[in-house]
Amino acid sequence: MDRADIFADTDFPALRAGCKARFGDEDGEKIYHRTAKLYAELAVTTDYKDSYTLERQLKRFVYPVIAYYKTLLSYGYRQAAALGLVRRETEKAADESGAILGAQMRRFFPYRAFRRNIKNFIEYKFPAAGGWKSGELKTASRVLSFRIRTCMYATIAEKFGCPELCAVFCDYERRMFAGLLPQVEASCPCSMGEGHDYCEFRFKRGHRPAKGKNKE
Repeated sequence: MDRADIFADTDFPALRAGCKARFGDEDGEKIYHRTAKLYAELAVTTDYKDSYTLERQLKRFVYPVIAYYKTLLSYGYRQAAALGLVRRETEKAADESGAILGAQMRRFFPYRAFRRNIKNFIEYKFPAAGGWKSGELKTASRVLSFRIRTCMYATIAEKFGCPELCAVFCDYERRMFAGLLPQVEASCPCSMGEGHDYCEFRFKRGHRPAKGKNKE
């Protein structure tokens, strides 16, 4: 595999093509390669504390975002513009991850099974080994809910001097969870990226289209 294809096993396998399409061949290559260099530096200098989960989340998603964002800033893009460009990539990644998650859910987990396995789902998406702290799980009503009190995204973004990326990561989760439809409808009414003390996620039974009705 070409060394330049460093993002092949991340959530951003098409980043190189995207950079060339957005910035032109010459500038796109420069931005891509600087992003790849910074990503490699982050990936090899991090102590993952023997946690495969933490390593997977950082390498596949968080570090590509940080590397791309910092590269754009180094090329003179203002913060708002750089965040906008990063969001374009994270939105695509969220849609693709949501489609994969939805396909898994539709095949194996109707809503009643999702409800029974909500603790496993939380640990899968927000694992304690990855630096997350979740709690306050409520399952008594028709709406399942829990809160994130310690967010790995916020911790890492703050560590690398770009706390403004936390909102981008929060929006990624919201958009990705849309892939749970139609079985499960998800929402996140508040998040740390918006200045709250915690993130709250809610899930309820989704609505399937009525059988036999044609789409307009």
